[in-house]
Amino acid sequence: MPRRTMDQGRSGLPPRLLLVLSALGWGVSALGAQELPLKRDVPGSGPYECPAVAAPEQPGRDARAQARQLASTAAQAVILGDLDRAGALLDRATELDPSSSDLAYRRARVLEELGEGSAAVSEFCRVLALDPTEGVEDARDRLEALVAADRVEIPDSAVQAFREGLVGVDAGLLERAVASFDSATARAPQWADAVYDRGVVLARLGRTSAAARDLRRYLELRPDAPDAIAVSQRIGELQSVANVRTPSPGAALTLGILIPGMGQFYSGRALGGLTVLSLAGGAVAAGLLIQDVQVKCLTDPGPDGSCPPGQVLREDVTRPYQVAGLGTAAAITLIGAIEAFVHLRGLRGGGEEPAAIDVGPVTVGALGVAPSRGRVDFRLMRVAF
Repeated sequence: MPRRTMDQGRSGLPPRLLLVLSALGWGVSALGAQELPLKRDVPGSGPYECPAVAAPEQPGRDARAQARQLASTAAQAVILGDLDRAGALLDRATELDPSSSDLAYRRARVLEELGEGSAAVSEFCRVLALDPTEGVEDARDRLEALVAADRVEIPDSAVQAFREGLVGVDAGLLERAVASFDSATARAPQWADAVYDRGVVLARLGRTSAAARDLRRYLELRPDAPDAIAVSQRIGELQSVANVRTPSPGAALTLGILIPGMGQFYSGRALGGLTVLSLAGGAVAAGLLIQDVQVKCLTDPGPDGSCPPGQVLREDVTRPYQVAGLGTAAAITLIGAIEAFVHLRGLRGGGEEPAAIDVGPVTVGALGVAPSRGRVDFRLMRVAF
């Protein structure tokens, strides 16, 4: 019987598995601590906008009566010119009955007389929150007068830069926002709110040392700021993060090249490490497991298309995706190692990012790291929406 040759092919895994390997990217988480809110009040742009005030608890009958008695004693102290005692009495009265706009107004007036402008502003804001109709005498007028007296003379160019910074933050373009706040503070060095907002944005970018420095400067410019306690707490959090020794970028790069994803594990980002490891492992598996087997048969194939036992001359096994799979795994490993290096270098140095191009709401840049909301970092090319 003449020999017949039959080419019979079979494969292990579907080739489309390699398509999964084309996507690689993960974001960088910002500091987990509670973020400070931005200050959006622009001098000359309209009435002062008070921060939100939580609804107070309603006091009991005894507490309300005791608060009224303390307020009466405080009124006598005011007549006698003992403002310090009147302030202490009204402090206690407003603690007992935090829902009374009248008590809050009396306390704000005493604070105003004592020269505690920022505390008086905060208390007048509480008055207006407790009485939205602004029916408590002249609270709004006194609030605006205090705010106007507290404001420094700010050039229009600084105000414009400040507004651009707020727009940049709202659009997620934090680097652009920092540059705008830089411009605002350069034109108005004593403008506390601009310094504060720059510190808040720097904290979101992970630049803890620079952020803490700006927030400390804010407290120097406004030592009696109503949010001084919250800002001080945030400074402590940022300093704690800054004092933690950052892992070595070089070590992350070396480990990431030797073992896929090890750079991310080394920098404390297990999810990123698992992502790199699984993608690189998937590429290797696809390259090695997808096989093309050519069977040389001495006779005609059976009814099911297979070569009868004992009639197989030889089997030629090839792996058509081996080079592509191993090359893809090497590329994923290298990209992961570079990402880990750039991530740690950005955290350690806290320096500026490389230049980026803004195209409408999209920012495209080279190697860089900048954690923010709505950002996708590919590390070799950053695209921020």
